[in-house]
Amino acid sequence: MPRRPDRRRPGQRRGSRIDDRRLGPLPLTEDRNRFLGTMIENDPHPIRHGGPLESQMRFGSTFENGLSLLAGVAITASASAQWVDLVEATDSRLVIDPLYSVNDNIEKDFAWDDFDKDGWIDLVIVRKFPGSIEGGARNILLMNEEGVLIDRTDQYASTSDVSGDNGFLALTNDRDVKVADFDNDGWPDLVTSTTMSDDKSARIGQPRIYMNRGEDIDGNWLGFRFEDDRIPVLFAKNGNAANPRACAIDVGDLNNDGYPDMYFVDYDTPETSGTICIDLNGDGDTNDVVDGVNECNQSPSEDPSKDYDGKLLFNQGAKNPGYFIDTTTSRMTSNQLDQAFGNECAIRDVNNDGLLDVIRVNTLTGGQNIAVLYQTEGSSWIGPVEITAGAPYGMNAADLDNDGDIDIITADDGQDAYVLNNGNNGSGQATWTRYTMPDSLNEFGNSIQFGDLDQDGWKDVIIADVDSDLGPFCPSSGRRMHIYQNTGVATNLLVENELILPSWALDSTYDAAPIDLNNDGWLDLVIGGCYGLSVWMNNPPIGIDFTYPAGIPSAIEPGASTSIAVNLSAFGGTINQRTPAMEVMVNGGSAIEIPMNGSGDSWTATLPAFACEDDVRFVFTADLQGGGEFRDPALGEYSTMVSSGIVVTFEDDMESGTGGWTTTNDGATAGAWEIADPVATTAAGQQFAPGESSDGDFCWVTQNGSPGGSAGTADLDGGPVTLTSPVMDLSDGNATVSFDWWFMNDDFGTAAEDSLLVQVSNGGDWVTARTITNGSAGWNSASFVVGDFVSPSATIQVRFQCSDAPNNSLTEAGIDAFKVERVECEDVACLEDLNGDGLINGADLGLLIAGWGTASGDINGDGTTNGADLGLMIAAFGTDC
Repeated sequence: MPRRPDRRRPGQRRGSRIDDRRLGPLPLTEDRNRFLGTMIENDPHPIRHGGPLESQMRFGSTFENGLSLLAGVAITASASAQWVDLVEATDSRLVIDPLYSVNDNIEKDFAWDDFDKDGWIDLVIVRKFPGSIEGGARNILLMNEEGVLIDRTDQYASTSDVSGDNGFLALTNDRDVKVADFDNDGWPDLVTSTTMSDDKSARIGQPRIYMNRGEDIDGNWLGFRFEDDRIPVLFAKNGNAANPRACAIDVGDLNNDGYPDMYFVDYDTPETSGTICIDLNGDGDTNDVVDGVNECNQSPSEDPSKDYDGKLLFNQGAKNPGYFIDTTTSRMTSNQLDQAFGNECAIRDVNNDGLLDVIRVNTLTGGQNIAVLYQTEGSSWIGPVEITAGAPYGMNAADLDNDGDIDIITADDGQDAYVLNNGNNGSGQATWTRYTMPDSLNEFGNSIQFGDLDQDGWKDVIIADVDSDLGPFCPSSGRRMHIYQNTGVATNLLVENELILPSWALDSTYDAAPIDLNNDGWLDLVIGGCYGLSVWMNNPPIGIDFTYPAGIPSAIEPGASTSIAVNLSAFGGTINQRTPAMEVMVNGGSAIEIPMNGSGDSWTATLPAFACEDDVRFVFTADLQGGGEFRDPALGEYSTMVSSGIVVTFEDDMESGTGGWTTTNDGATAGAWEIADPVATTAAGQQFAPGESSDGDFCWVTQNGSPGGSAGTADLDGGPVTLTSPVMDLSDGNATVSFDWWFMNDDFGTAAEDSLLVQVSNGGDWVTARTITNGSAGWNSASFVVGDFVSPSATIQVRFQCSDAPNNSLTEAGIDAFKVERVECEDVACLEDLNGDGLINGADLGLLIAGWGTASGDINGDGTTNGADLGLMIAAFGTDC
């Protein structure tokens, strides 16, 4: 059965119950921010502008309005009491011998894919005796058969090209497993990393590849086969015969030939030591051998002559697909491969240059950090370049803040943290900001997984708790798994305000697999712990998806109605076909309900005609059969601008020099305003100055730093320093000023915090329009309406002023993409003035009532005089045209 696609398409929005108080904020478009004067001073999602841009500095440009469209942005809200509802379904969704699923007390690591290409996600579990300890165990292949995971290890994963080796049934001490199509035949293969197998053969004690055999001539899947010669026998860094103590492995194309390569990290003498005994079968003693695993095993120190560092293995590619060579130090140097206790690694494109990089964790010894090895052309490497220090252990990498960059999660010996990628510095390397997760505990975690559990468009984070090196291990670690909701707010991105699973399911866990078991489009969870395995099905909320195939108008012509195509899709219920409507508010007035036209999933909402510069806001609503009203957007309203066009009075993208801008310095010893191609500076792991402009190459900054320099050598000291715009002529009417800003101050949130003042003048006194404070790096957008602060005139100027006085902090500012725009209006008919006398009064109301049910009193353009027109008449009653 083919896998059902996610029901949400680009531009689709999820409706929310009107009485739901947990809904997120209304998203604002750049046009709305700027044209309507809406200010966003601390946007958690920095602007990213890409692609070639022409230099822009224009006076008096005019854009014809036409119909400006805003694509929908996905918003999800659930009527459930918690942010995701997971229901245990282990008994109905898992078919396996209880030996492996109930209190097996074995370490587990997961990987998943559609191995047999039947449209259902399958699951692999590699197992070992817990901790940095000898003692292998059998691995498990769970095939997803129409939503039920069934143990098919014997049938599909027990063959080998080596006599006497039984594939997954061999007792291997596997710590990690990854999926990749190593021979590019279209079928996903597997590689495992083995550890603590000093006295085993290379076949058992070194990384193992299981090749997917695809289908036979009749279309029957043939399963996996262990193929020993795919990876050569590996040797210690001094050339001695030895098995690695590989703690983690990852896969990716690291030489850009189109075939996946692999990299693994290795550790030395572990913190675990001596003999470790665990009652695997719960009979009260530790004298047994359970499914081939001894209940007592050794954790020996490492012979230094058999030590490995990191290892980079290249796929031979087209000439010998899926067969690997050990690059030793021919690609990465010995210094780059060096690690005393390599615990985790990930292959990602960290700096968005199209080349995959290697992120690795080194811990427990000197040089503890997470660092990246940057790939350059020709598969050579730069680094390791530190991302963050602390006491890292578990790690994983993904785009957590939806800005297109790879971010980091670190499971730390202290509190866990996320590290956001701020974009590249002048050297093309990523800069980072670290945030502690306040809901985490001071404890080691280990395996980290990502998955959008609540379908809000943001990756949630799962951190398992059992340390793979330092006990206690099973039956209890004394810790629990953490499942963090992604809020989308950079400074408080991951929270665990409530437990979404019972404590027994979270206690003493090794890994989790967020996979869609039943193909309903929602991620479910399989958890592996000391207690065995548990399966949790995602119970989706009920609601209505609102989709706008042609977008939502952000600007409309005056004097004409505007149609908006709306698709409605119910989940967990059926739409009441009598209820789809649009509520419209004009100039702050009461909402007027206008029914939509249509049926089934396809509807049309019609905005009536408005006068130029009317403030028009609207929401879409619909009900489910049996109750439950839903609206989009979740909070607030959509807004559209009514105008004949937009006049760009002034625009400067800072790409053409100073352009009439002036600067003054009143007592600053450093940090004067200058126009520059910015160079990022950092201090204590935090970025202070921008490493790129917001929309091109150049911007204004408070003294540009030097490549590799620290923030303290080029930040603002003293002041104030002031950046003043050229004189702008607004004698033709009011206008909106918009700009991109950067402001970073390490005293943010304290009484001593510095601020960036945005002031406006019409030739007289300076009036403060915005006071910006901020404590995180990133470009943001802001705007204000000139007429809200001074009378528009021919001598309008804007200035940006900041200081570090007293000089007690690190302060950096930047300004870019400055624009002044005004709405252009042409005279249009006053639609409510039915008799044309210039007034909207009782005479017009009488004409409307007289034409009831006909087209003669139609105001909103739907062809009929009805309650919608009456509402518009009442809203405008008593005004002049």
